[in-house]
Amino acid sequence: MSTKYYTVSELTSKTRSILELSLDGVWVEGEISNLHYHSSGHIYLTLKDKTSELRCVFFKHINIYLGFRLQDGMHIQIFGGVSIYEQRGQLQFLIQRLKKSGSGALYQEYQALKNKLEYEGLFLNESKKQILDIPKTIGIVTSEDGAAFKDILNILNRRSPFLNVIIRSAKVQGEGAANDISNAIVELSSHSDIDTIIIGRGGGSIEDLWAFNEEILARTIFDCKIPIISAVGHETDYTISDFVADLRAATPSEAAELVSISSDEISQKMLLFKNDILSKINHVVNQKLFDIENIFNKINILQPINSIATKTKFLKNIYNNIVRNMNSIINNSSEKIENYEHYLKNLDPKQVLERGYSIAFNKKSNKIIRSSKMLSNGERFYLKTGSGSLEAEKLSDINS
Repeated sequence: MSTKYYTVSELTSKTRSILELSLDGVWVEGEISNLHYHSSGHIYLTLKDKTSELRCVFFKHINIYLGFRLQDGMHIQIFGGVSIYEQRGQLQFLIQRLKKSGSGALYQEYQALKNKLEYEGLFLNESKKQILDIPKTIGIVTSEDGAAFKDILNILNRRSPFLNVIIRSAKVQGEGAANDISNAIVELSSHSDIDTIIIGRGGGSIEDLWAFNEEILARTIFDCKIPIISAVGHETDYTISDFVADLRAATPSEAAELVSISSDEISQKMLLFKNDILSKINHVVNQKLFDIENIFNKINILQPINSIATKTKFLKNIYNNIVRNMNSIINNSSEKIENYEHYLKNLDPKQVLERGYSIAFNKKSNKIIRSSKMLSNGERFYLKTGSGSLEAEKLSDINS
């Protein structure tokens, strides 16, 4: 009797046929884990319960009618059939219909703790510590056997080979992982020269990342005096540690990029720092020179010689003003005196007589005769002229 030998492909194909015929059109219920929206439009996920996991595929031409977005931890019911992915010999479930049936236990626990810590203020920006631009020593908490550890070291060695790195390998998955990571943080925080601590691991299901969702680790991160960067899983993975940490990195590689700086970047920062310092020094020097010049000017003004010179100049100006004013007054007074002299001269009787007038005097009293009534008819009197006197006699009054 000859033995039948199957090739791997033949056996895989036969198994697929059997499964597809016997397990088609069935409903399965479980919790979503390791969810991935592919760029092709297909959705890949793992459906799990307490003891088993089932890989599932939700093809684009079917999932376009799904009216909501799936999330890790969501409890769902799916309809479809079992098949084999022949290239890998991998069992998978082809989803034809999907509906929600509530949140999974882990997701509910995650959401409850997140709400509790957020209410207590562990996520507030005011509590976040500043990450240094150019740290000197980095502490790393992760598994030395994981790919995340190698990625972090490769980036740090390439970009900042001058950085000091202190590694504390820790359990990042399974029972006791949260306690081990917490102890590692406490140990590294005792190093006074560590500037920043990175905690993290690579991607995985919600169960794989659960250590970073435990309360003991969240409170250890919050209480740590050294800034902590949380770098857990992939870009779409969010853990409690990400919310409590001082900074979240989407991946461990991104965390390494954030704390490392190339020599060119350092040179550029130093140049900017130098220019800023020089600008501030020049400003201070110019201000001090201005102040010194003001003080020097004040000293010159307050010096006795300068003060005497200033006052002498002031007195000379006053003297010149007085002399100028006095000359003006004298000139004005001389002009007035001349005018008065001229006026008085015009009033001198001699001037009147020289113009042809004469003055009558009483011969007996020698008083000026101001009216003809002061003389009697036949009474003699003198007439004084500009060049002598005449004797005259009143004949009679002339009536006008």
